[in-house]
Amino acid sequence: MLRGRISARIDDKGRLKVPSAFRAFIEAEYGSALYLTSFSPAGEYVRLYPLSLWERVEEKLRSLPQLHPSRKAFEMTTAYWGQPAEFDTQGRVVIPPALRESAAASADVEVLGMQTYLDLWNSDRLRLRVQTDGLNDTHLADLSALGI
Repeated sequence: MLRGRISARIDDKGRLKVPSAFRAFIEAEYGSALYLTSFSPAGEYVRLYPLSLWERVEEKLRSLPQLHPSRKAFEMTTAYWGQPAEFDTQGRVVIPPALRESAAASADVEVLGMQTYLDLWNSDRLRLRVQTDGLNDTHLADLSALGI
């Protein structure tokens, strides 16, 4: 399972060296094929899915009618930012330039393990997001009702 936060770097060529603990798990469970995208309309972070798990998302999405507004918005956003990718022999993955720029993902970044996928954030942007939109009492009450 992918969990926790690991600091990483993006090199001058736009390649993220995926932290070895995350990469080893992904490659062992799913192989080296990935799908990179963002769920944010503004592309404020990068989401890295193992390709086989991304295909499961697409399969679930197909259960909605093609003209369903949520399906259309999801497909438009994830296709706009989306691109297939693969780990190179050194465990790096190229972040597409447009997504790298919109996510302000250059040099030092944070990689979050989100159970089945990774999120890549600019360090300062992530800290601000956690402080403003992070866990609150309403979330805790909802989670408590689920036994968490």
